[in-house]
Amino acid sequence: MKIWKSLLILLGLTLLAGGGFWIYSTYFQSKEINTLELISEEAVFTLETTQADQLWNEWVQHPSWAIFSQFPAFQTLSEQVTFLDSLTGSSGKISNTLRGKQVTISYHGTGKENFSLLFAVNFGGTQAEELLAEFKNLVGSSATVQTRTYSDQPIWEFQSNKDEPSWTVALINHVLLASNSSFLVEEAIRSYLNQGENTLKTLMNEESAFTGKSRLILTSKGISRLLKGIAQENKSRLSASLGLRKDWTSLELEFLETELALKGTTSAEQITSFLPSVQANLPAFEKLISNRTQALTQINLNGIFETQKLKNPAFTPKSTVQGEIQTKLIDRGFLDSFTGELYLLQLEEIGNQTDNQVLLARSNYPEQAWTMLKEFRGTEEIPSNDFYLGNEILFFPEEEFPAHLFEGKFQGFPQTHVTTRGDMLIMANSALAMKMLLDDIDSSNTWAYSPNSPLMAIDPASGFSETIFLEKIWKQWIDSSNPSWSTFLQKHRSTFLAFPYLSLRLNQLGKRTEATLSLPFNATAPAPKKESDALILQANRVIELPSRLIYGPKIAINFNDQTEDLVVQTEEHTLHLFSSEGEKVFEIPLQNPIVSDVFQIDYYKNGKLQLLFATADGIYGIDRLGNSLPGFPITKAGEKFSKLNLVDYDQNRDYRFFAASESGNLWLFDKTGQALEGWNPLPLKSSALTPPTHIRVPGKGDFMAVQTSDGKVHLFNRRGENQTGSPIDFQVEINTPITITPDAGFLKISAISTTGEVIQAGFGGEIRYRNQLVKENRDDRFSLIGDLFGSTFLIANKQFNRTQILNESESLLFTIPQTGESWIRFVDFGSERKILLVTDSEQGFGFLYDWKGAMLTATPLESEGEIQISHQAKSKQYFIRTRSGNRILEYVMPE
Repeated sequence: MKIWKSLLILLGLTLLAGGGFWIYSTYFQSKEINTLELISEEAVFTLETTQADQLWNEWVQHPSWAIFSQFPAFQTLSEQVTFLDSLTGSSGKISNTLRGKQVTISYHGTGKENFSLLFAVNFGGTQAEELLAEFKNLVGSSATVQTRTYSDQPIWEFQSNKDEPSWTVALINHVLLASNSSFLVEEAIRSYLNQGENTLKTLMNEESAFTGKSRLILTSKGISRLLKGIAQENKSRLSASLGLRKDWTSLELEFLETELALKGTTSAEQITSFLPSVQANLPAFEKLISNRTQALTQINLNGIFETQKLKNPAFTPKSTVQGEIQTKLIDRGFLDSFTGELYLLQLEEIGNQTDNQVLLARSNYPEQAWTMLKEFRGTEEIPSNDFYLGNEILFFPEEEFPAHLFEGKFQGFPQTHVTTRGDMLIMANSALAMKMLLDDIDSSNTWAYSPNSPLMAIDPASGFSETIFLEKIWKQWIDSSNPSWSTFLQKHRSTFLAFPYLSLRLNQLGKRTEATLSLPFNATAPAPKKESDALILQANRVIELPSRLIYGPKIAINFNDQTEDLVVQTEEHTLHLFSSEGEKVFEIPLQNPIVSDVFQIDYYKNGKLQLLFATADGIYGIDRLGNSLPGFPITKAGEKFSKLNLVDYDQNRDYRFFAASESGNLWLFDKTGQALEGWNPLPLKSSALTPPTHIRVPGKGDFMAVQTSDGKVHLFNRRGENQTGSPIDFQVEINTPITITPDAGFLKISAISTTGEVIQAGFGGEIRYRNQLVKENRDDRFSLIGDLFGSTFLIANKQFNRTQILNESESLLFTIPQTGESWIRFVDFGSERKILLVTDSEQGFGFLYDWKGAMLTATPLESEGEIQISHQAKSKQYFIRTRSGNRILEYVMPE
């Protein structure tokens, strides 16, 4: 019994001694700590170094400092370091004090839109107390020092007697903390008392130990916090995704000659292997990546199922959509045919469509994937496909269709338009984005054909990369930022744009994933350039004809070599076709002036193109030898044609010719000239103001639309039957053409009254929007100006001595001096290539304006009609054709 009592007493003493030692070591003993134990995992970034003096000296002597020093935060940092050094006699004591010590500078959110820096120095001895005491003595009467406690920890508040921010300072186990925000110091104290919970040390675990010179630590939660603080809207897809992850990246800093390069480790290696695809076909992607790309995400992994390991935790799939996709696509092996190559393109905005995204996915069996998509879409009464430039496009109204396919990746697709190109599947989040990309592919306005394309953005050795082109994406950043950040970005635009791009890459090196953050710069970049002097253009080619021109020039593609032929008509109604070299191809006498556009058709489906146009007496089809096609011209006794449009529902060259007559009748002819049932003719009460047109509306099907001279818009189905809500009556006087443009992924009909009231309607006949513009003078005349590609419109307000140009959002862009009768159009070739084309018919002058209203030429061009312009991406030139008197003039203008 005595033995058992002795054992119990011994055990009790042991537990008491152990508990006492734990209490002492936890609460009383000054233990060594890592500064990262005091920094929240939500820090936007953390710069850690053990050679702060060397890092600082190397940085301020590096060319990049000339750029960084323009930012207020870095100016303040430099001033504070100089100030501290001056307090110690400018003897370099600060440098000596920090040498060999763990120093961190972290950036944290302190409010909805506010951020502050937290400085921490781990002295590991009594030096911190000595430095703090010396600093308080040196400050003297230049600042007021107040002492308080937070959770029993002393805090010193230094308030300068000048108009400078206060500093909050604390000392925790030989770690000196300082910040302009008392909140950050108090948060560090809480982290210390909670034993590093939710800090960088617990997030990074064993990787928190660092023996190098300096590193930058980024966390997904920190970047999420930054995006929330900058964004205009509280919700951000990227911010939400990053906020639910616990990823981090630790990057060591290298100062290269023209680049800041940061390389290191990342927690992303725990997700998947970032070994690049062994069958990657980068040249194929380069042919499809538009020069309008603002940001590019590259996933280049060894197989599609490796990419599926990259999941978006913030995406919540819709059960009905996910079930359909799982059953009809994934379970049937839809993904099996895909490689691990996925490229997401964020394209520049056009019109009021700001979020244009395109996903490129490569498949080993694209035909099989396409067939499965068509089967998934099914055979509905409402057509689910469309055609553009010979490409069939499937329409998927399901929200976030790509995200449901690819584990939540690639959000931002309220609807999806899909087509194929070679072995690529192309998915766009709007019809306009798809059209924009296909236009660029068709005109070779892609990376593969542009000498200055940023091909470094797609790296064959990277399993993942994200590249942002700052100059291209700048406007979107400005528009999407909240007011305070937008002002900051605009103020420091030239400084930011000294960095052409920002790139993050993940490369697999054996069993380790290496992360690389590249920030190239141009320290010698000139100040923001002033508007360049206007160009003096002289016609490089002049074609003279026997008599005055009344029509054209119109471009017709030569199917033999893809050059641009020119179609014109003289005053005696003779039709002429000239080659791009100015040689006459043919001339044909006609009885009347041309009243339509000149279209090109492949009548025989053999790749050879013919001309199609209308005069009052008939519809003409003429081949390149000047011969009429069988059954042409198409005529109607007693009728005079006034409008014509070409319809090809399914891009299969089974053409329909949609015509209107002066008496107010509509005809729809097949390619042989036979009038179709329901259109033989379809009478209207008024004559057509615009050419009748076919429109395929996503989710609604085919519409045959025409605006009449009384301002109404008539909508029919293919059989000539009225659609719901037709005709649309705007209830005001409208005598100028409407426009049909994209609107948040769908289409809208826009009109403007003679008094300046902007009205928008949907294809159900509903009026969605009305707004009266300011009318400065009683005689102001308003009209809509559609761009040549049908993507957006401008508003022109012609006054007695000038013309105001407003954008689609009804904001004034600029004012031009043209008055009287004039022809106005504009083109948007992407990026800064936006040009307003104006012909003053009375003076016979043509004008080209940029998007600030500045003339691009020192003197006006000779022009008496519409100006024809095309852009050659490869040569970076514009070809401009005009007519004046009996001459065709061609000008060449560089970008």
